[in-house]
Amino acid sequence: MAFEDLITSNDDWFLKSGPSSEVVVSSRIRLARNLDGQKFPNHANAEEQRKILFLVQSAVSSIPETSPMKFVRLNEISSLDRQFLTEHQLISAEHAASLGERAVAFDLKEGLSFLINEEDHLRLQAYRAGLDLKESFQHLSRIDGLLGAKLPYAKDPRLGYLTACPTNLGLALRASVMLHLPSLVYTNRVGQILEGVTQVGLTVRGLQGETTQVASAFFQISNQSSLGKVSPEIVEHVERVTRQLVEVELQTQKAVFRQEGLKIRDRICRAFGTLKNAKLITLQEALDGLSALRVGVENNILKGIDLPNLNRLLILIQPAHLAKTAARELNPEQEALERAKVLGMYLKNAEAA
Repeated sequence: MAFEDLITSNDDWFLKSGPSSEVVVSSRIRLARNLDGQKFPNHANAEEQRKILFLVQSAVSSIPETSPMKFVRLNEISSLDRQFLTEHQLISAEHAASLGERAVAFDLKEGLSFLINEEDHLRLQAYRAGLDLKESFQHLSRIDGLLGAKLPYAKDPRLGYLTACPTNLGLALRASVMLHLPSLVYTNRVGQILEGVTQVGLTVRGLQGETTQVASAFFQISNQSSLGKVSPEIVEHVERVTRQLVEVELQTQKAVFRQEGLKIRDRICRAFGTLKNAKLITLQEALDGLSALRVGVENNILKGIDLPNLNRLLILIQPAHLAKTAARELNPEQEALERAKVLGMYLKNAEAA
């Protein structure tokens, strides 16, 4: 398929506004499932993996709610395309790097992505903008039930759903949110706050999941395990902690503006000027700048750009997306040049109030 079409789409889930979107960039629910009597993907040979692919694809295509999904075999596309899908949050970095008969089915409008033969036979993901874990969970659970009627899920009466990694046993449910916490970073409180998050059973990761480091003021938090718990309990726990973090971030932001309002406005306007006019810009510089721009939009300091399009820019400035936009492989300087062009194009009609 032409992945370049995903760059220009205006109907994707991350272009919508959501609850608490001034702090919560996105919500994700992930369910891990395996087929009864089949080897886990990392222990299966190519023929056994192809069997899983066929069974899952047949089930997905037979259900009206999932039949429109696009299906891509990862071993039939380039490493650049796999990186592109990772940056677009459709597959994991592990899935992109793995060998063998692996695939993804996705519907960006609905925020759905099914990873086939990753660590488990099937990983179902549902994304929503803002803090919307409950709706994501309800939507994905219904689809999981429809697929479960077609596929023989591996399940133990005592342990629950059987998974390749023991930490996913039980409900095999991961609820996560992507947060933007610039004021807590600015006041050096974020370390203490996130340490408290880990003490209540949640974990902190980076912009693209489990193998990535924290980038700028963007943090992903999720539950650590689901064994011995019930789904509403996990979802509610992550939502409750997230709501607390939203409140702390917004209160801190108000205090920072009261005490250092002119200084913060200056930082925002400097970041805006750099991103709008720079000729070369690194990924880290762009992430730091977009973090400042989000604060500017939320506080009516910047006009002509909104949070959904800033969400889009978080994806478009990534290396594989830039290479796709330029239609060629890029060295570091060319990548910095293309990143500056993309930012300049999206910010050309924006202005400081």
